[in-house]
Parts: sequence; structure tokens; C-alpha cells
Amino acid sequence: MKQILFSIVITLAPVSAYADIYKCTNNEGLTIYKDSACGSTDETTKIIKPEAVKKENLNYEIVIDEDSALGKNRILNADFENKLIDWKVPLGAFWSNNAGVNKSGALILKAVKPPEDKYIHDTKVQQCVLLGEGEKFGLYAKFRYIKVPESAHANRANVVWYESTDCTSGGQFGGYIEPKQYATGWQELRNNYLKPALGARAALITIKQNGRYTAGGEGIWDNVSFEATEVFTQSKRKLKKMPRQDENTLAKGQNYLLNGSFNETVEHWRADNKTTWSGIQGDRKPGSAKVDAISKTGSIGSGGFSQCVNIGNNTKFILGGSFKRDEGSTQKGDARLRLTWYGGKNCTGRAKTSNKSVNPKGITGWQKLEIIDLRPSYNAKSAVIEIIKVVSGKGMFTAYWDDIYFKAVD
Repeated sequence: MKQILFSIVITLAPVSAYADIYKCTNNEGLTIYKDSACGSTDETTKIIKPEAVKKENLNYEIVIDEDSALGKNRILNADFENKLIDWKVPLGAFWSNNAGVNKSGALILKAVKPPEDKYIHDTKVQQCVLLGEGEKFGLYAKFRYIKVPESAHANRANVVWYESTDCTSGGQFGGYIEPKQYATGWQELRNNYLKPALGARAALITIKQNGRYTAGGEGIWDNVSFEATEVFTQSKRKLKKMPRQDENTLAKGQNYLLNGSFNETVEHWRADNKTTWSGIQGDRKPGSAKVDAISKTGSIGSGGFSQCVNIGNNTKFILGGSFKRDEGSTQKGDARLRLTWYGGKNCTGRAKTSNKSVNPKGITGWQKLEIIDLRPSYNAKSAVIEIIKVVSGKGMFTAYWDDIYFKAVD
């Protein structure tokens, strides 16, 4: 078994400020190293205590008997000391040898104001990085304005997760950092809560400036960091080809969803207070979920109701249901049936929203909706089936759902 050596420099802080390293096993069977206590659903297997620190400014080492990338910056040339090497650079991006923190190298973005059209015009500097065994990540940077922009969102750094190692397929938005609009001097930007999508192997880091809202101002970026705050490894037992636990596996054609026909209540579904049971409306027989989408201003979309299921060993599914618009609605609207896969049981762990969904047609009466050939993302163990509701403007759009099913076909 390989060992990794952590070398940590203690500077100007009391010994109590340095936490133990916790070795945890999560509900996906992965071993995670954390600098905080294991969560309520995790099992603590080992606590690794740092060496006693006798004085300030002392180097010490922690040896962990697994490969790890905890705290390692995944971005190359993150401090821009080597010009803009390792970054994909467009027009409007420049390198300075002394504009950074402590007069160091830095990235300067000065987007050109675009024509007045319907398109978004961003100047983007990008780098694709591998995630390795990272389970959670933090994105950090230093930023300062030369001129305050017109919009608070004119400058931003985004993270998008990708299933491919070259950041070309399976993209899903992960999060962002952005400076405050009127702050002066260097700002420290930080987001510690970035959790990769299920099956993600890489992340695209994009530092961008919107030309329409910068008012000709320049943004200066320095010391960008994207690092794992939690890491996982799989034990040798896990690396062997072992069958998935099958206690949640249902026979082909059996509905994984509880109370999908809404015969008496909306029990077993997680619903907002605008989702109620109707004993009058129904497709084959009375009983359905009535969903109200209400807006006091403009168009609004949100979740209506959902249910989590554990999927067992099955590898191919269909999802469907019946939908009807209420002709008494005061506003037009829409709906969507969709699914999100999860790496852990009971819809925990990494998540990946399926790229397959279905919207009803703009017709009256009951209509059948179905999504076929749904295949679990990367070793998924559970899924959330969700109804999205939309109202097109001020007013109320009401719809009914009935006979929702999620069944294995393989």
C-alpha cells in the first residue's frame, strides 16, 4: 500500500487551531479523509493526530497510508507567474508581471463592449483539471477592480463538472465565486461547498468577464486555487469485481414508486404546500395530485413534488405518468417529468441529473408521458423522480398528475 506524506507549515497560531485528520467511510463505501469530524451517516474508522507542535513556525508531517490529493491545487500556473501558460486564453485577456498580489504576476480581463443584441458576450479564460480522488472541492482566488462594473455579476469564476477527462462531454454546472461589486482593494473569493456530479472525472475552471456589464473596467485575478477538501479511496475489497447489493432490486415491470396512482392521498411524495390531493380528477379512476403554480409577477418555475427510490441491481428503466391541464387556470403554464441519479442509497452522495426528460403537449384532456432507456449514471444506487411546475406569468396554472411509474426493463 502506498503512503503519502503531508508536509504542513504552522505559522503564528496556537496548537489547538490544528485539527485531527479523520478517516471516514461514507454510505457509498468510500474511504474519505477530512479535516473535520465524520458526518452522521459516515463511519469513523481512524483518527490521525498531528505531531505535537512545540512552537510556532515549525514544520511537521502527517503520514497517511493511502494515496491522497487533500489540499493539493489542481490548477497549473495558478499564480500566473509563468505568464498565461496552461490556460486557454481569448482576446481581451492579458498578463501582467506586477499587477498581482505583492506585485507578482496576474491575469487581467478587459472585455470589449459588444453590440446590442440578444447574445451573451463573455471573455473566458479556462483550464480543464482532473478530479482524481477528490470527493468535495474548494475554489479560491484573489481579485481586485481597476474600475467598478455596472453589474455585480460582471466578473465570475465558474466550475462545471465533466464525465470526460478533457472536459468535452457530460457537463453539469457546479458552482462559482464572484467579487462584491463596490469593494476596494484585494478581495478573497471562496466557495468550499463544491461537490462533483455523479460520474464526473474533470472540472472546467472558467474565469470570465461579461463585456456588456463591465463598463470598460478591468478585473485582476491572482492565486486561483481548486483543491480537494475531502478525498476518497476504495479499499482492495471494493476494487474486486463484486455484485451490487440487491436488497432493493424489484422485478421487471414492478413500480418502484409508492402511491404512484394517488388513489387516496399524496402520501410517500415530498411535496410543497401547493400540491394537494384531488378526489375528483383522475386518469383511469378518480384520484390524482393537483399542482398549483402561482406567481405574483412574471414567469416562475419550481419543484412541485418528488420521491426518492433505491434502484438495486437493475440497469435500464422507464419513467412515465399521466398529465392534464386545468382549463380553469388563470395563466398558461408547463410542467416537466425528470430524474436525478445519486451515488449513495436514499438519494445521498454525488448527483447527476439525467439529460432525458419529458414535457406535456399543449392539449386538453389526459395525456400519457414516458421516458424510455433510462440507464443509471456511473454506479448509481438511487434516484429522485421529480415533477417541475411552471407558470408563464402573473396568475395561477393548475395541473393534475396520475399513475406515475418508474419501472425496470432490464
